[in-house]
Amino acid sequence: MPNAWRNGVEHSLNVPFSLSSWAHFVVFCGMSLLLMMRPLACPARWVLLLALTLALLTEALQFLAVDRHPRLLDVGIDMAGAILGVAVMVVCRRWADSACPSAR
Repeated sequence: MPNAWRNGVEHSLNVPFSLSSWAHFVVFCGMSLLLMMRPLACPARWVLLLALTLALLTEALQFLAVDRHPRLLDVGIDMAGAILGVAVMVVCRRWADSACPSAR
């Protein structure tokens, strides 16, 4: 979203945080959840490696964009979302295994 438009939306909503940061957090969380679900069921370490690669790549590409600046904080926000998604799936799998031991 262009800076002027995004700033206008955030100002009109009177939010104390960046909507862009929350959007990245939610997208990376959702991506991690989807990658760990069946039929893909990727291992957690691969999901986190993919998320880190994507986070670093998207920040590096901001060098090429006008009025955009890469920040390591954004990589951290992206990875926090990915870690939350992985943690939710790990807990859900363990809960499902303990609730239904004969389904293994």
